[in-house]
Amino acid sequence: MPKRSPYLRAAFALGLALSPACGAPEAEPAERGDPHGDPHGDEHEHEALPKKVELDAEVIAAAGIVSTPVSRVAIAPVIEAIGQLEADPARTVEVAARVAGVVHEVSFAEGEEVKEGQPLVTIRAPRLGGLRADYAALNARAASAQANVARLEVLAGKSMASKQELAGARAEASALAAEAKAAKQRLRALGLRTQGSASTFVLRAPISGVITERAIVEGEAVTEDDTIATITNLDEAWFQARVFEHTLAKVRVGAAAEVVLNAYPERVLLGEVDLLSPMVDRHARTITARVVIKNADGALRLGLFGRARIATTDTPSAPVLAVSRSAIIDVEDRPVVFVDLGDGVYERHDVTLGVSGPGLVEITHGISEGERVVDRGAWSLKSVLLRGTMGEDDH
Repeated sequence: MPKRSPYLRAAFALGLALSPACGAPEAEPAERGDPHGDPHGDEHEHEALPKKVELDAEVIAAAGIVSTPVSRVAIAPVIEAIGQLEADPARTVEVAARVAGVVHEVSFAEGEEVKEGQPLVTIRAPRLGGLRADYAALNARAASAQANVARLEVLAGKSMASKQELAGARAEASALAAEAKAAKQRLRALGLRTQGSASTFVLRAPISGVITERAIVEGEAVTEDDTIATITNLDEAWFQARVFEHTLAKVRVGAAAEVVLNAYPERVLLGEVDLLSPMVDRHARTITARVVIKNADGALRLGLFGRARIATTDTPSAPVLAVSRSAIIDVEDRPVVFVDLGDGVYERHDVTLGVSGPGLVEITHGISEGERVVDRGAWSLKSVLLRGTMGEDDH
């Protein structure tokens, strides 16, 4: 067995030093007996790992470690449904060129993340000079017409101009002012100033997101309506679960759900049903249950297949001892939780799992009601344990 000091000393991958952690030298089984140990006596599979670690308060805060008391809860029955990830149309934008011209420079690539306002494409558009010229001409004519109105008002006061002539001048001035305003708004809509002679237009990203499609190349001629890119904000995505019609009566909007994607079989994504399709797929005889899930780390990809477990309206079982699914991790192919003993000390407990529901898993053996279990940051503690298997000689 590697040489190890009486206290485990390790460091997080994020570079924060840990305070000394207990992990006493090997003791006789009677001395290190665990009141919550596995009844089958398999705890020796972990004898190479320390049982406890101790962290500084600063490290606990930086790693986001949070503990919650274990309690008894009723776990709702679930149904399973396959499906795939799709984008929220309200978070997807097809970006049009907006001006006619030739693409001079493309500043993005497919799959790239962009921020709102970031330059995407530079277009050489001779028509821009014409827009400014139109505005300048209309603005000048509107000013001249308004001056003519002022002159006629003076003459009309001296009975030297007719009321009809004054009314006509006012109508012309009003029309020219409206046309000049419209020309100015056309420039503003393109993000251009009313003055200048440049014929280069810079198209910017209207939203933050990922470029899911690039539709142009440098040197290509484009019109105002041509799509140059599609941007999708993937902070949230939809998992479109296919629920069979004979189970539809058990599913409600707002039901809790958890999704496991084929690409990430060890990762559970929590969400809830926010829509049940009003139409039945006539071939598969299924209804789409839309589950909204967060994409906190950007790992989700559109089109990924997976399986959803959706809470039903069936009567839950009697309350059982349960923890959040995020509290359970695998160490050496065994389910483990970390119990918070206080003062920055955490103890590893092997557990036996029972039934599960969206976000919750029953624990049939390994912890007691009222113990505080780490339900956020357990992976950081696992990292400490695995690092702790390196003895001092290894360093």
